[in-house]
Amino acid sequence: MAKTQAKKADTKQKRLRKKYHRAILRNTLISVGTVLLVIVGAAYLYLRLAFLGPSGTFSHKLASTLMETSAMKFGPAIYFSDQEIEGILSENKVVAADEETDLTLITVRAREERPKDTDEGSGEEGIEIIEIVGSTYKGFLMIVDDPSRVTVGTCADKFTGGTGLQLDKIAQRYDAIAAINGGAFSDMNGMGNGGTPMGITISGGRCLSDNLAQAGQDLLIGFDENDKLVIGKMTKAQAQQRGIRDGVTFGPALITNGEPAQVMGSGSGLNPRTAIGQRADGAVLMLVIDGRQINSIGASFQDLIEIMTQYGAVNAANLDGGSSSLMYYKGKYLNNGFVLIGSRAMPTGFVVK
Repeated sequence: MAKTQAKKADTKQKRLRKKYHRAILRNTLISVGTVLLVIVGAAYLYLRLAFLGPSGTFSHKLASTLMETSAMKFGPAIYFSDQEIEGILSENKVVAADEETDLTLITVRAREERPKDTDEGSGEEGIEIIEIVGSTYKGFLMIVDDPSRVTVGTCADKFTGGTGLQLDKIAQRYDAIAAINGGAFSDMNGMGNGGTPMGITISGGRCLSDNLAQAGQDLLIGFDENDKLVIGKMTKAQAQQRGIRDGVTFGPALITNGEPAQVMGSGSGLNPRTAIGQRADGAVLMLVIDGRQINSIGASFQDLIEIMTQYGAVNAANLDGGSSSLMYYKGKYLNNGFVLIGSRAMPTGFVVK
């Protein structure tokens, strides 16, 4: 009899404990759900104020910035229709000069005529590294005196739709001392394999890809057989006719024959950026800007134009940006690219041998 009563009491206690634990779990879930609801609601109201508030300039800059990301394009879509977004982008863009690169403006100096610049403490002749700092960004500019050292490196000898490589691995394939990321590639929602370039890709005189690029990214950016940077819309046949030895597809052009492009509105907002240019003496300017970070929000196209102009670019163009924007030098990355799961796989980069 006593054992039976003890067993009943024990069973009752277990039931009470389970009921107590379920109540704690339920209350915890309610609390967490309430907090998340408050956070989401506050974020929605904040973004609503940002997008639909009195400052049209800020609204357009924010929308343009997010539309350049892989994962945050949905933000503007919550508050604007597709037509409104298209209108915002059309009012905030870069309008480059519609003319061919004038190669007579570039005189590539003979090797013995180039100054013996070295980056600080490295002893590497012909390369200079400059830290770039602006009001909303920081990054690095690499100046390579000899343009013949700059070529397009790829993740493979032939693109087959496989996985791309991190920039440091691309550099190592070519025994290169330095590299920056290159052209456009297919990477749906930033979750693809990064192994398929878009547009024309030429490496070492061989055309490795020739497919349609994204709208606004149909410029070929590359070097000809005389080591001069050529920027322009062209087909594979035209690129071969012009003797392009190494090039990728992206854009827009930032400076053409010494004339800066016209930037409308916010010019696509603030984001991580990569650009390449060339001075009148043939030296190559390779620029990478960090973004989406507390200490470096990002740069606009106008910022890139001003930096390139300051350092003497006659021609310059924008390359792929966002989480792809990286500068590799002597075994390490110089900048802090915005990456959450490691360096992004990509198909191409400009490498310095």
